[in-house]
Amino acid sequence: MAITEETIKRLRAAATAGDPDAARELGRLLCMLRSDSLEHLMDPRFLLTRPEEPWLRAALHARPNDRLAAVLLAGRLLQQIAYWKIDDDNANAHGEDEHTLARRRDEAHALYTQVLKAAPDNPAARAGIAALNAWTDNSDDTGVLEKDPPFSYYELNLDLGSGSFLHSERVVTTHPDEVRWACSWLLAPVLAEVQEPPFGVDLTLFTYLDGRFDGIIRLDEHLNADGTLGWDAIKIPPLTGEPLPAGHPVGIRHYGYSCDWG
Repeated sequence: MAITEETIKRLRAAATAGDPDAARELGRLLCMLRSDSLEHLMDPRFLLTRPEEPWLRAALHARPNDRLAAVLLAGRLLQQIAYWKIDDDNANAHGEDEHTLARRRDEAHALYTQVLKAAPDNPAARAGIAALNAWTDNSDDTGVLEKDPPFSYYELNLDLGSGSFLHSERVVTTHPDEVRWACSWLLAPVLAEVQEPPFGVDLTLFTYLDGRFDGIIRLDEHLNADGTLGWDAIKIPPLTGEPLPAGHPVGIRHYGYSCDWG
């Protein structure tokens, strides 16, 4: 089923009323976005908004043993650590330092440990804690950051460059409807800056089956004059094999949204 603004409104209303399932699903979907506010889409400090966090925390507050909510939240904390560790000057400029990163690390480690205590074979928690150790301890687990997991998933990439400025945004998910929904949010800030599809936009969809690259679709070739995508002409292949578990890291990338600014 297509994800629409009404879908999010219904989930938000139910979550606000105290439904933990709605809070968890809303948090999971918002993991796919830089921000859930059009006003903030152009803000490179997207991690400061963290639209998914309040809902994942609400789900966990209602059900402390919710393993999916715990893995999702831990994964977003891991993403934040990875982002801020790339550039110390940028981190310091936004109030991030060893103490704030250590707080995230401790919380993520506790969440992963809690999940693994109840379900030792949980793949997302096992991979997550290995990636967490690699990012924060410079441990022998650094090789995990170079490996793609043996699952099937889509990776939506948007690359933009102008002069010395370059950044890449990506969304990792397992459902075509989520690809389409996330793509509209990726394109929104680009279209806000121009009145027609800009040159230099590299918008691609990669498919991975059982951890191996399977194919690529050049979505930018289907941009309409108004900047929308002609989805009717785009066939997203179905995934075979086992889908990537929600919250599972993907090498140096992450489940849901992430970006590199340069």
